[in-house]
Amino acid sequence: MTASQTRDDVLRQATEITVRYFASTRDAAGVTSDTLPWVDGETVAALRLRLTGARPRLGRLLPACRFAQGDDFAQDSDRVLPGAELAVLPPVSGGAGAGVAPQRAQVVERPIDVGEAARLLNTQGSGAIATFTGVVRDHTGDREVRYLDYEAHVPLAEKELERIVAEAMATHGLVDARVLHRVGHLQLGEVAVDIAASGAHRAETFAGCRHIIEELKKTVPIWKKETDTEGSTWVTPTP
Repeated sequence: MTASQTRDDVLRQATEITVRYFASTRDAAGVTSDTLPWVDGETVAALRLRLTGARPRLGRLLPACRFAQGDDFAQDSDRVLPGAELAVLPPVSGGAGAGVAPQRAQVVERPIDVGEAARLLNTQGSGAIATFTGVVRDHTGDREVRYLDYEAHVPLAEKELERIVAEAMATHGLVDARVLHRVGHLQLGEVAVDIAASGAHRAETFAGCRHIIEELKKTVPIWKKETDTEGSTWVTPTP
């Protein structure tokens, strides 16, 4: 490769953007990503409209989707940068915020042990520990579940989890809190999420632990595909 070819490649990449699709948006688009021309001055809102035209099947999903640019959530008013990588994030499966480097929150592809989050806690000065462990159940309503698959935008998911943990600690006066969430293929009975909180008294410790799981299900970009005896479906939030 010559120096001029390298320069041409850099210039070409700077005038293109990459759009990555996750979960149900990937199914609707029929591809994992698109490489599109960069449009000077285009906002995320305008890109949303451009994608609706380019991928019509995405049209019904895009109004409810959030976008990320790099490893941060993007607002509709944000300009799309040349050479940027954007992610299209459908509504999360529980029903996304920059933060610090993950310390109390982890998204992992390995099995999680029951009580693992509690073993990571700082309990100095604590009088109570509350935990929540979510496992894959064998049914949803009257349908028999076979297995689940979880997918995440990991950097954003960990940032949002960190934000939620910090919020819970500040709101409820916790000593510490930890959360682990698994992604990938999970069989029945396997741990999907493990949460632990420590505090001076039981009331605020219970409340802090509940705060984390309730907010996690609302805002963290982790999606769940459920496979039952009739097929597979991405789980969407209930209004």
